[in-house]
Amino acid sequence: MTQIAFQRVCRLWKSEKKRYVKMSTMAAYSLIIQNHLEPRFEKLDDVTPGSVQDLVDSKLKEGLNVTTIKGILIVLKMIIRYSEKHGWISHIILEVRFPTQRMNHQVNVLSVGEEQRMLDYLSHHPCQYNLGLQICLFTGMRIGEVCALRWQDIDMISGTIRIRRTVHRVYMIDDGPKRSELTMDYPKTAGSYRDIPLIRDLALILSDYSRDSSGDHFVISGRACPTEPQTMRNHFKKVADELGLSMRRFHGLRHTFATRCVESKCDYKTLSSILGHSNVSTTLNLYVHPGIEQKRKCVEDMIRSIV
Repeated sequence: MTQIAFQRVCRLWKSEKKRYVKMSTMAAYSLIIQNHLEPRFEKLDDVTPGSVQDLVDSKLKEGLNVTTIKGILIVLKMIIRYSEKHGWISHIILEVRFPTQRMNHQVNVLSVGEEQRMLDYLSHHPCQYNLGLQICLFTGMRIGEVCALRWQDIDMISGTIRIRRTVHRVYMIDDGPKRSELTMDYPKTAGSYRDIPLIRDLALILSDYSRDSSGDHFVISGRACPTEPQTMRNHFKKVADELGLSMRRFHGLRHTFATRCVESKCDYKTLSSILGHSNVSTTLNLYVHPGIEQKRKCVEDMIRSIV
């Protein structure tokens, strides 16, 4: 064991890690370290199974959700493994316990009726931001991918949309004064570099906006600089409030697209490719939300097969 300062270990780990991850990912790691880990651990020896469980318990009491806390633990475990590799700490086995999770009643997808109502509203209220919502519903693109989309990425002839970049607001706390920057970055995973189909309905909508647009301009902003993702989130909340939608999270538009595809018998491998997931299990575990009608049809089909 050694009395090396935890903050120093974090600094050494970050200097090595930043060579291999995206700037936005590194910025997120740095925020977790600053806000949750460094205030908790003074020395590396302070990191024990008991102290880590105490960290989890305290974060739960503060009101953080389990997903956020697991994200904190991921960073902590990477720092622990880095320390073990350098011989600064003995091997630690973490068996963190979480309370039994209650049913999450938050609605992640629009119902078919809500989606139809939203599409009708968007078509009767044309504007650049509403175009962004239409693109999400017709393609399942991530918010950063939509904000980073340029007109030159859309091929009307072949009927494809090329996903090659994303936009993030990154909060920088290392290397100078604290600040935030709107950055253009490469997509989330290797699978996120993809071509997705441009269906006829969306092509017709886009054609109304593309006539006076330059190829290197961004589709949503209509200018040479991209739209802020938070601006799109705020706009969606206004639309959701006006329509009385049960779903309030922008990312739910992506979930809605995936669910509609499954309901239409799209095979999971193809859907995973369209969404840009690295594996099919991500698609199944996080993005497929069978509705009551889909469940009813499944049961009815089963009954018909045996009677």
